[in-house]
Amino acid sequence: MELHLWLLLIAGSMADQNMRDNVFLFPSQSASDYVLLTPKMTGPLQKLTVCLRSNTDRGGSALFTVGTPESRIRNIFSILPFTMANPYFYCKIYINNTDVTINAKADVLSWIHMCVTWDSNTGVVELWVNGRAFIRRVLQKGFSIDLQEGIALGQMRRNSRREWETALPFQGEITDVNMWNSVLSPGYIKQVQQHHNMIGNVISWWSLNYTIKGNVIVQPKSIWK
Repeated sequence: MELHLWLLLIAGSMADQNMRDNVFLFPSQSASDYVLLTPKMTGPLQKLTVCLRSNTDRGGSALFTVGTPESRIRNIFSILPFTMANPYFYCKIYINNTDVTINAKADVLSWIHMCVTWDSNTGVVELWVNGRAFIRRVLQKGFSIDLQEGIALGQMRRNSRREWETALPFQGEITDVNMWNSVLSPGYIKQVQQHHNMIGNVISWWSLNYTIKGNVIVQPKSIWK
């Protein structure tokens, strides 16, 4: 009986779950705490859009990283925002361990909705914050992104050691994580930002396969439905 219950708990932690009304709460800034997502397709991707909401009072915190601490290539794709003087911040976007920086504006002490798009054909990267597009950059034209090792929320690697960067763990709340294998149109991105029930075909917040590592807690949303 105990073994059967244990197997059910393990299966439940990995099964697709509808997270529509929930958030991941990261109570402390620790390199041991993250959430590993299993994508519905593994690529290689030549185009993508990643959208999520986050709320933190930390100056620089990793949000989204393709791969794990053991991945052979670090920063295959990563999103790393840094706070400047409110309401200004900048976001580093990494592809194949090369990064660009995009300056943005939002109330950094409130919930932020962020989308990043990338097209390998041109290398164009675009950052959207709360429904507003900021200046575009070009990064890793012709590259493709493999998702076979999964996606981590709340951590990233910045050196050759196979461990998370201890200065950049996320502390706060993350929700509404969706990913597509295409570049979404501006109109579609605004609908995603406005809660129009647009869900990803690579990562879907309404059908999420995840594993919690360390001290991350699933909590109900406290600000909207």
